[in-house]
Amino acid sequence: MHIVSLGVFNESGRRRDVEFRLGALNILTGKSKTGKSAILDIVEYCLGRNTVTIPTGVISDHASWYYVIVQFADERVLICRPNPEGASTHRAMVRTGGLDLAAPMFDELEVNADTKVVKDTLTERLGIDSFTIDPEGGSLRQSYDVSVRQALFYCFQNQGEIASRDVLFHRQVENDIKTTIRDTLPYFLGAATPEQSAVRRQLVATRRTLQRTQNSIRAAEADLDQQDSRVTHLIESAVSLNVLPDDAGISAREGLRALLESILAYRSDSVSAEELEDSRRRRELTEEGRTIRTRIREVDDQLELLGKLQDEQTDSQAEGQYQADRLRALDLLVPKSALTGGDVGVCPLCDQGLDHPDETVDELRSLLNALETRLEASKGISSRRQATIERLAASREPLVEALRENVVELDAVAQQEAAIAAGRERRERIAFLQGRVSQELERGVDIAADLAELRNAERRYRGQLARLEDMSERDDPAAALRTAIDSVSELMTDYARYLQLEGSEHHVHLDPVELTVAVKRPGGRVPLGRMGSAENWVGYHLVAHLALHHWFATNGRPVPRFLMLDQPTQAFFPEEVVDAAEDENADWEAVRRQFTLMRDVVAVLAGDLQVIVCDHANLADDWFQEAVVENWRNGVAFIPTDWLEEESG
Repeated sequence: MHIVSLGVFNESGRRRDVEFRLGALNILTGKSKTGKSAILDIVEYCLGRNTVTIPTGVISDHASWYYVIVQFADERVLICRPNPEGASTHRAMVRTGGLDLAAPMFDELEVNADTKVVKDTLTERLGIDSFTIDPEGGSLRQSYDVSVRQALFYCFQNQGEIASRDVLFHRQVENDIKTTIRDTLPYFLGAATPEQSAVRRQLVATRRTLQRTQNSIRAAEADLDQQDSRVTHLIESAVSLNVLPDDAGISAREGLRALLESILAYRSDSVSAEELEDSRRRRELTEEGRTIRTRIREVDDQLELLGKLQDEQTDSQAEGQYQADRLRALDLLVPKSALTGGDVGVCPLCDQGLDHPDETVDELRSLLNALETRLEASKGISSRRQATIERLAASREPLVEALRENVVELDAVAQQEAAIAAGRERRERIAFLQGRVSQELERGVDIAADLAELRNAERRYRGQLARLEDMSERDDPAAALRTAIDSVSELMTDYARYLQLEGSEHHVHLDPVELTVAVKRPGGRVPLGRMGSAENWVGYHLVAHLALHHWFATNGRPVPRFLMLDQPTQAFFPEEVVDAAEDENADWEAVRRQFTLMRDVVAVLAGDLQVIVCDHANLADDWFQEAVVENWRNGVAFIPTDWLEEESG
C-alpha cells in the first residue's frame, strides 16, 4: 500500500494536489509554516483516524474536504474526508477502482461511508488475517481484532516523535496505545500467526477441560464412598412405607438404578370416595349442629322471657289481692243499707243522719269492683302463659337429644378423618422419599461406571494436551519473536553505524517490551532515554523504522509500504530555522548520511517501500533533487496564495 497523492478542496471547489512516486524516496522540502507538517496529519486523518490533528490555521480555514489515494498491487482506493467542524468525526467517502483512479471533482464529493468502512476496506486489501488480541487474565481491556489501525503506528513519525528519547512509535504516549503496539508487534513481525493463536486457545481450553474432569473424578471418588449408605437408607425407607417389598435389597449393583426408578415410578392411592364422603358428612353434621344449637338458644330465650313475665304477673296479682282485701274491710264499717245501695247519709258508726252524704263510700265500692274484675282476668292470662312455658320446655328436649346425637356422629367422623390424615402423611412421606431418590438419580447411581468414563476422558484430554503443547513448543511465538527482533536489531546496528550514532560500535537492540532502542555494551544496557543528543534520538528512530519496514517488506507482512517522516534533520538546525537550506553552519554531512540511508534502503527493497520526508533540507545532489516532489519556497505552499487572495478579495 503506497500513497499516490493527497490534496485539499476549498469552499469554492478548487483543488490542491500533491503527487508522490510509488516505491521511492519522496522529499517535500520547504520553508517553515508552508504546511509540510500537516501532510502527515492529513494522510492519517484520511486513512481513518477519528480524532482530527490537522493544525488549526490557514489549512483548516481554507479546506472543505481532504483526500488521499492509496495504491495496492492492482487497485486504488480513494478516501475523502470532510473538514470537520469539531475535534472528531466519523464521516468519509470511499471509492475503489483500477490503477487509473484519480482525484474526484468537487461536485462528486459526498459522504457514503464512515471510518469503520475505511478501516475494513484497507484491512482487507492489506491482507491482514483475522487475528484477535486477547488481553491478559484479570485485565479490564477488551479483546480486539488486528486491523490497519494498528499497522499505521509503524508508518508515521511526526516532528515531536522522531526527536523524542521517551517514545519510539507513533502515538505511543496515548492511553493504551503502547500496550496495543506491544501486543500487535509480534503479529506484524510474523512471530504470531492466527494458527498459533488458535493452538493457544485450544491449549487453554483443553487445560481447563482437563482440570474440570479431574475435579469431577475427585468428586465421584468421594461420592462413591458415601453412596452405599445413602441408597441403603432410601430402600429401607421405601420398604417401611410399603413402596417396595420386604425382600428388596441391593445385592446386585447392576440392578440398583432399576430399583430406585421403581420407587420413583410408585404412585400412592389418591383420595378415595369414602374420604370424600366423610368430608362431606362432616360438613353436613357441623351445619346441622349449628342449626340445632341456634334453635335451642331461641327456645331458651323464649322460656326466659315467659318466666320473667310470669314472675311479674304473680307479684302483680299478690299486690292486687292485698288491695282488694283492704277494700273489703268496708263491709265492717258501712251499713248494709249503704252497701246494698241504701242511704249513704247515715254515719256508719252512730247511725245518725249526716248533713252531707259521704261520696267516698261509692268511690271505694267502685274501685273494689274494678280490682276484683282485673284479678279474675289476670288469673286466666297466667294459666295460658304457664301452658306455653310447659309446651316450650317439652319442645326443647328433642332438640337437646338431637344435639347429643350430632356430637356423637361428629366424633365418629373425626376418628375416620384421623385415619385419613394418617394416609395423607404416608403419601407425603412417599413424595419426600421420591424427591430424594430423584436427587440420587441425578447425582448418578452408576458412579463406578461414570468414574471409569471420567478416567477415560482424562486420558484423552491428557493426550490432546500433550499434542497441543508439542505443537506450541515447535511453533513458539516467543522464539519466533526473538528471531525476528534479532534480525531487525542486526539491520539497526548496521544502519546506526552508517549514521555514526553514539554506541553503534556495540550491538543495537530493539526492545519489544519497553518499545524503545537500547545499546548493549560491556558495561550494561543503555536505553534510548539515557542517551544524549537529539542527533542520536532522531538517528535511532530513523534506523529502527527503516529496519522494521525492511523486515515487513522482505517477509511479506501486512503493513502499509510507506513511511512518513517529519523533520528528521531537525537536530542539525536551530529550533527557529526558517529555511535550513540557507544554514551554512549545519552538519551537512550528517544530513546527507540520513537521506542517503533512506535512499539506499528504498533502493534495496526495489519498490517495496515508499519513504515520504517533509523537511527543511534541500541538498544540491542530483539524486536528492530527483527525489524532491514539492519545493515550497518563493511563495509556494500547500495552500496556494491565490486561494488566500481570492478570499480576501
